[in-house]
Amino acid sequence: MIKITVLVDNLNGTRSNFVKSYGFAALIEMEKKCILFDTGSTAQSLVQNLSLMGYTPKDLECLILSHNHDDHTDGLQGILQKNPSVLVYVHKDWEKMVSFMGFQVPLKNRNMRSQSGELTEISSNIILTKSHYSSDYGGIYEHACYLRNIQEGSYILLCGCCHPGLTTFLREREQLGIPITSPLYIIGGMHGFRFSNSEAECLKPIIKKIILCHCTSHLTAYKRQFEEKVSVGIVGETYTF
Repeated sequence: MIKITVLVDNLNGTRSNFVKSYGFAALIEMEKKCILFDTGSTAQSLVQNLSLMGYTPKDLECLILSHNHDDHTDGLQGILQKNPSVLVYVHKDWEKMVSFMGFQVPLKNRNMRSQSGELTEISSNIILTKSHYSSDYGGIYEHACYLRNIQEGSYILLCGCCHPGLTTFLREREQLGIPITSPLYIIGGMHGFRFSNSEAECLKPIIKKIILCHCTSHLTAYKRQFEEKVSVGIVGETYTF
């Protein structure tokens, strides 16, 4: 079983007592480990929402940051205050200058991934994509994360903002050893990306659920193309796969 809880988001509402703030962060619970994907823009709301899940920063196995924008990185400061040695995974293009550059991960915490593939030191069921370029905001590099659900034979694609486009990450499945016919869940911010109708028709048989968060622009298009399979993320909501 894999659980993903939205800890930071600004697109929709919140569960009771959870704090809404700008950016995106999600807590992954799998194989008795807690992993944080992105950190939102403020430390206070991130740590407070994490505590409502019954965890502190010291309980985190590691962090994965999707891209170097402040609304995905700046909550990291609150994690490091309580867990100063936590490992933070970033892509190989992390140090390239971009607009809205976020909090710089200390070198002692940083694990810069030179290539895509399984995060074997944490779990062989966590698979990071390549770093892909997007011209958004003058240029940004981003990678995404696939989680393998062995019990169901499905995969969860977790995205930060999806600046390079969702199809870019989906096309990488075969390279990553992910069968293109495997059932697929998608969660995260989609920015300005939208599927063409033909792309949506091809993907609809394998997509089980799409949970839209943070920066997604084309909510209506997703709901029209994927109907009941689409929902909008809620801060504090735990999704079980």
